[in-house]
Amino acid sequence: MDWFNSFEQFFRQLSEFQSMVFHNWTSTLSSMQNLNLSDPPENLEQSVKLQEDLVKNSLDFQEQVNRFSIDTQRKLWDSYFKMMRKS
Repeated sequence: MDWFNSFEQFFRQLSEFQSMVFHNWTSTLSSMQNLNLSDPPENLEQSVKLQEDLVKNSLDFQEQVNRFSIDTQRKLWDSYFKMMRKS
């Protein structure tokens, strides 16, 4: 079960990290609203592009982690059933 606990801890830390990033991101955006920007349409486009990239990269990362998780679980269960059949 140590393996399971390590895996659970990894996902807990990942979730905490994502929450921290999201919190920092939202606080940065709210503070940017108070600035007097010289070219609002261009800055808005850059901000939206940055947000889009951040979300896309986060989703790509989550997809990879989930794929890894499923593959790992599949291997674990395959090994378990092979071991049970040998017993």
